[in-house]
Amino acid sequence: MVSHTAAKAKRALPQRARKDEDKEARRRVILDEALKLYEATSYAAVKMADVAERAELAKGTVFLYFPTKEALFLALLEDLLFAWFAKLDGLLEHGEGRWTGPRLARTVAESLEGQESLTRLLALLQTVLEQNVTVEQVRKFKEHLLEALLHTGATVERRLPFLKEGEGPRVLMHLHALVTGLRQMADLAPVTREVLALPHMAPLRVDFTGELTAALTTLLRGLEAR
Repeated sequence: MVSHTAAKAKRALPQRARKDEDKEARRRVILDEALKLYEATSYAAVKMADVAERAELAKGTVFLYFPTKEALFLALLEDLLFAWFAKLDGLLEHGEGRWTGPRLARTVAESLEGQESLTRLLALLQTVLEQNVTVEQVRKFKEHLLEALLHTGATVERRLPFLKEGEGPRVLMHLHALVTGLRQMADLAPVTREVLALPHMAPLRVDFTGELTAALTTLLRGLEAR
């Protein structure tokens, strides 16, 4: 949802954003309104015209900031993803006591609770969000991702001494694969949800946090047992 601060910023925006801070405030409002629509519907259902209307801007103005819908949602994913990296870094840096593979797996899985918008967008990254954007936009995102991956990966290696140098980032890459696959399996269409509610269908139900914890624990135990 749009924060009170963002709502105030939207009301205070001039007709044309001339200063850098005005442009950033307008960009922030567009992203906040896109996220609100996405949380209430789906990527396919969100229209740029609806984002513009909610942001109280002309549709053409929105396209000045984000030339395509994919560019808008790639920027939104970037915001959510790197906020999560910062959150995970804090949990890993300040956690007391001995770290084990199962503990790290639980920490990572629990850090993604309540982050459905992030995990849903991650599942769209390669197939949708990177398909109608410029090389410059993708390079900016990938450079930022590489920096975060190396930083957090090094922290993972410090917490789990059985990991070899360079394996921390690879663990995070495997985490990405687990997250996107499990999110797609956990997000059910209404008709599928009704079918899987039948008692004998229990083995097909996916609890995202529980399955992610189990899968990442298995991966880390395998690396430790080498």
